[in-house]
Amino acid sequence: MRSRLRALLLSSALAALSLPAAASAAPIPSDFFGVSSPDLTGLSQAQAAPILSDQRAAGVRVLRPLFDWAHMEPSKGSYSWSGTDTFVANAARGGMKVLPVMVYSPAWASTCPTASRPQLCPPTDNTDLGNFAVAAVRRYGPAGTFWSSNPTVPKLPISAWQIWNEPNSAVWWGGAPNAAEYVHMLSTVTPMIRAADPHAEVVTAGMPDSLSRGSIRLADYVTQLYANGVKGTFDTLGVHAYDETPDGSVGLVQQVRSVMNANGDSSPIWITEVGWASSGKPYRFTTDLAGQAANFDSLLGQLVARHAELGVRGVIQYLWHDSSPQDNITDSWDKHSGLVFQDYSHKPAWDAFQRRAIDTTPPDTVLTAAPLGTVLPGPQSIAFSASEAGSDLDCSLDGASFSACASPYSVPTLPLGVHTFSVRATDPYGNVDPTPAVAQWTAAVPPPVYDPRAIQASASSMAKSLGKLDLRKLAKKKSVALKMLWPGPGLMTVVMKSSGKTMGRGASALGGAGQGSVTVRFTSTGRKLLKRSKRLRVTLSQTFDPSAFGSATLTSTSSFTLKKRR
Repeated sequence: MRSRLRALLLSSALAALSLPAAASAAPIPSDFFGVSSPDLTGLSQAQAAPILSDQRAAGVRVLRPLFDWAHMEPSKGSYSWSGTDTFVANAARGGMKVLPVMVYSPAWASTCPTASRPQLCPPTDNTDLGNFAVAAVRRYGPAGTFWSSNPTVPKLPISAWQIWNEPNSAVWWGGAPNAAEYVHMLSTVTPMIRAADPHAEVVTAGMPDSLSRGSIRLADYVTQLYANGVKGTFDTLGVHAYDETPDGSVGLVQQVRSVMNANGDSSPIWITEVGWASSGKPYRFTTDLAGQAANFDSLLGQLVARHAELGVRGVIQYLWHDSSPQDNITDSWDKHSGLVFQDYSHKPAWDAFQRRAIDTTPPDTVLTAAPLGTVLPGPQSIAFSASEAGSDLDCSLDGASFSACASPYSVPTLPLGVHTFSVRATDPYGNVDPTPAVAQWTAAVPPPVYDPRAIQASASSMAKSLGKLDLRKLAKKKSVALKMLWPGPGLMTVVMKSSGKTMGRGASALGGAGQGSVTVRFTSTGRKLLKRSKRLRVTLSQTFDPSAFGSATLTSTSSFTLKKRR
């Protein structure tokens, strides 16, 4: 009986059960954190190197420059790449990816060629912008001629391209933003970029929630884009999440995600501009040094924690460098939106940015509810959490490979035996908890409870039957088979004694309740007593042992007298 039970427990312990996969959020992209750094434009390698080094130290991994179409293609089909070559080379040497903004129409291509700023109007023919984008892809993309012509520059090709800037703002669309016109721009330019680089990431223009006259509010404009068929004309949607507060900035992302979800679009969102000023004249986005740092700490913390929920692909801070002294409180806010002062010393916001951009501390995983000790067989519920918001969770049951899971996790009915559940968190930065949280329990059937009176009655009944046997006939036997009732599965042992001497012993096991037989074999002492005695007082001890199933052992004793009968 015990060997069968051990086999059952062993098979239970060896049963490997897989966990159903839950939706798992990927860690944030390696280029999640970026900055706009126009101060790098026109700098030599020696001048740019310390700036880039400091940016990497802050956790910056992507730069967002303006690729000035008007400057780079001053006449149709004639390109000037020298300044851009220097920027791209410096960025590559600094280990930075580049997200260029394809913007500023040349006068020859602009819809307002005679205006004071023709570059701020969209092109008359979007194919011209597409040709410029294709030329840039062929120069700086994965198969770009720039890399083959500059073998000493680390090859870090441009793989993402942003088409125009703030088209819902009156300033950037000739005074009259029009969603249908911007959809037409994307519909023209995107296929041309994809033909030049099938793996390119096409990013829409960053769109703000502008309150300026003639502009279209962010959610309204994105709604109009989808109404005009924008879905499928881009890979990533750009948002300029400027707001008075970090919560407000996150709220803008939520608004855009809601519109995208309503249109069945799960494309990622890239916040390609956001920021606050530490000085300057009073404005919606002007605060002080401490406020700027606190805002970035809150915003970046929320975006990291909710990047999967909101589908945020990255965030680019505007700007890196102040262009005005901190004590100048009369100029525009954007001149004070940098992470570093005008002399490139660090603001408190630099530290806040770095704390959020670089994290090498693994999270802790905590069980908040789990079965412990011995439990009844059946489904169990296990709850757990991670110390860092936005962490992924992976679970393992009974030694199976870790796989994605979510809390609470429902454990199915498992075989009897010992079971172990482990869960570990991976934070959005890819740090894995080296000490997973572990729960262990034993699934077991509760032991049956037997009435001791049943064993007593059995012993009394057996003694009464044995008392009727003829001592003379019994003395001729080496053993006697006793039939009795088992109250349940277990081992039944019978011992016969006389005057303190053991006359015989036997034992037998049954796997369930019912009638069974125990053969009591007489000892040499017992056989002598049976042969020599005319009258023999015998004590019968009957022991029922179901301990293999966790129940208590029951014992009963009864006496009878054997006589020689004629």
